[in-house]
Amino acid sequence: MTTTAQDVDPALAGMVAEFFTDLVAPEVVTRAEAAGLLPELWAATEELGFPLVGVPEEQGGSGGSVRDLLVVLEAAGRSAAPLPLPETALAAWLLATAGADVPSGPLAAVVSPGDGLTLRDGRLSGVVRDVPWARAAVRLVVLIDERGSPQVATVEAADFRIEPGADLAGQPRDVVRFEDAEAEVRPWPLPVGGVLARAALLRAAQMAGAVQQVSRITREYVAQRVQFGQAVGRFQSVQVHVATLAQAAVLSSLVVDRAGLAAVAGNGTFDAAAAKLVVDQQAGLAVRAAHQAHGAIGMTQEYRLQHFTRRLNAWRSDSGDEQSLALGIGAAVLRAGSIARTITAPGGTKESTWQTT
Repeated sequence: MTTTAQDVDPALAGMVAEFFTDLVAPEVVTRAEAAGLLPELWAATEELGFPLVGVPEEQGGSGGSVRDLLVVLEAAGRSAAPLPLPETALAAWLLATAGADVPSGPLAAVVSPGDGLTLRDGRLSGVVRDVPWARAAVRLVVLIDERGSPQVATVEAADFRIEPGADLAGQPRDVVRFEDAEAEVRPWPLPVGGVLARAALLRAAQMAGAVQQVSRITREYVAQRVQFGQAVGRFQSVQVHVATLAQAAVLSSLVVDRAGLAAVAGNGTFDAAAAKLVVDQQAGLAVRAAHQAHGAIGMTQEYRLQHFTRRLNAWRSDSGDEQSLALGIGAAVLRAGSIARTITAPGGTKESTWQTT
């Protein structure tokens, strides 16, 4: 699987779109919210190598670039796929970049643990909250930056305890407890800001796909729903909501693609922060517009709109909420002295975007 910085393999885009459309029906999403990770769905996804796109083949990955991975995640977002795809992709990238082989199976990652963890002599202790899909992971990969010496610690599932939780969409978001857990530790060779940026970009791609689907569902609904003798989509007030959704879908996809190009070029922390902020904002607009256009039916469990809007609301605070992202972006612009210099800087100016997030 090869790509250039400019192009994504169209065969990949078509394949992932068809895969998720065929395998992730609304009833599958509903079932996963009650049961957790569906083994048969994960096995089918893993068989095609989707979770490890962007990880070199010689380290157990599927090859390809981060832009290829973004295509996979957008397609997953358009189907509300109940899978730990960005979590596994991020954890696998951490392992590969740190020089470790990537195992098979779902993974989870913790990249901003704060003060909740301590690592001493290869032993990890402490508590981390709100870890997506931790209970499904065969390994948990933790990035710890103690005293300016970042390290990647990998812990087997048998060596940490889970307190199950869920986000607004019913997806696993667990408390993880480490009690002197044995960890495989490797030094992290890159700036920590790049890890936070990658996490934000992967989630933004997933959200962009969900916004696209929310726009499509709403457009189809207002064209079919008849009231007062005509389709509700003919009313100007409803058309405003449809236009808002179309704009949100296009803008979200555009900024994710722009940030993906920057990531391929090798320095995309500012672009990733900006992309996540824009997608967060557009997601908020999209959720409101979609539910206003649908009315009461959009709130029912049987109608699939809520699969996407609940996920968008759950994901908006991941890898920085709107306020912290905006503060980080503003601080980077101030340090650079201008927006233009921040956007075009080839070196460390962008890298510092995440200092306040």
